This record gives sequence, structure tokens and C-alpha cells, in this order.
Amino acid sequence: MGKNLLIIGAGGHGRCIAEVAKLSGEFMQIAFLDDSWQVGAEQILNIVGRMEHLAEHKNYFSHVIIGIGNNTVREKLHSQVLAEGLNLATLIHPTAVISTSAKIGRGTVVFAGVVVGADAQVGENVIINCNSTIDHDGFVDHFAHIGVGVQLAGSSHIGRGAFIQAGSCAGSNAFADPYAVFEPGSILKSRA
Repeated sequence: MGKNLLIIGAGGHGRCIAEVAKLSGEFMQIAFLDDSWQVGAEQILNIVGRMEHLAEHKNYFSHVIIGIGNNTVREKLHSQVLAEGLNLATLIHPTAVISTSAKIGRGTVVFAGVVVGADAQVGENVIINCNSTIDHDGFVDHFAHIGVGVQLAGSSHIGRGAFIQAGSCAGSNAFADPYAVFEPGSILKSRA
């Protein structure tokens, strides 16, 4: 059986993930689960049900990815997907540049124009949005969200579930505490 992808969430983030998946050429079919699904929605998007139907699809869909931007919700769904024994897909846009020594965790999506430098580590179920940089030796913990155009210099440390919003930047050794939220255009502090 070829690879099929089930995306949890058919909102803006989920639809962007679908585009990355299509560009990868890896999947024969791409469908969505969405709790706001209504009869007839499957004609616009390939919505096959709600989250309560997840177990019903595990024999057909070889991979799942969570298309929810909210870090806390994504973390809860991650546990549910793993409890069902499903495989988490990792998606990397073809225009992203990932160092051969970098590590990208399962369930993570890397969008267009991203650069991940040498020996950087990105955890599970992380969102790295368009045109962002995680430079050498950077660390982004599980369930974090790196917004559009965020620039993280070398050895930055982004805590679990942190949300670094669009246009933010960080010098060397900068940090974000777990579950911290940085407004658009923020400058992250560096450790002394």
C-alpha cells in the first residue's frame, strides 16, 4: 500500500500542511479530520470525519500530522495519535534548507524558505513557519511554534510549547521559557 496522509485540522494551518505534503510527492491521498466538519464540506476539502473517527482510519492512512496551530491543543492531540499507534509524518517544504547534521523530530512541519543550521535540534510536533532561521546548535523543544520570518541566531534555546510570533529575532544564546508567548517583532534575550 502506498502512503496516505491524514491531517488533523482543516483550518488555515492544516491546508498549508496539505500543500507541503502535495509538493513532497510522497502521498497518494491526503485527507482531513476536522471537528468543525459539516455535511457537504467533503466536497470542498477531502474531510473524512471528526477526531472521534481517528481510530476508524488507522488501517487506511499510513501517516498522520497535526494541522493545529495552537501549541497546547497540538500537544494533547499528539498524545492521542500516539495512543492509537499511528505514525506521525514529518514534512519539509522542498525550498527549506536543512543541514545534514540537524535533527528534525517526528510530526514537525518545516515550511518554505526555512533554514536550519548545523547541529540544530528540533523536537516533535514543532511548527517552523515560512522564511525562518534556526541557526547552528539551536534547540527548539517539542510543540513549539516558530512564526513567519523568525530569525534565531546560533545556540538559541526555545522551550517546550513556546510561541515565537512573526518577525521576532534572537541573538546568540537567546532563550524562550517553556510555553512562553512572544508578540510579533519581539527580541529574545540572550543568556549571559
